[in-house]
Amino acid sequence: AERYAGRKIVIYGRSLGSGLAARLAADLSARRPPDLTVLVSPYTSMAALARERYAWVPSGVLRYPLYTDRLISRIDGPILLIHGERDPLIAPSHSEALKTLAPHATVLRVPGAAHNDLQEFDVYLGAFARALQAL
Repeated sequence: AERYAGRKIVIYGRSLGSGLAARLAADLSARRPPDLTVLVSPYTSMAALARERYAWVPSGVLRYPLYTDRLISRIDGPILLIHGERDPLIAPSHSEALKTLAPHATVLRVPGAAHNDLQEFDVYLGAFARALQAL
């Protein structure tokens, strides 16, 4: 958008929103890569997460599989993946798997953090602040 010409672009998605943020960042990378993409508690895909948590549900009923793993390699620019080490909803292994698909990404595992309390940890706040300051 002309209104934002010359400004830094940061795309941030957390949990469910991480798949949508990855889509936006990948699509934007074709025209103008984001200056920073931050995915907090991301999943490789909603389909994979559903298989892990609800193996008894047929995969065909999932309307939006949200394949972050198919998008992340298309994201140009810095990627910061942040995950609580004690996340009971989306295992930190999802961030690690995404890192293997996008070697230029950085993974930050927050010791002691779960899924809904990352913002209470100085490690998370500090890393996010430093990433923004680096812009």
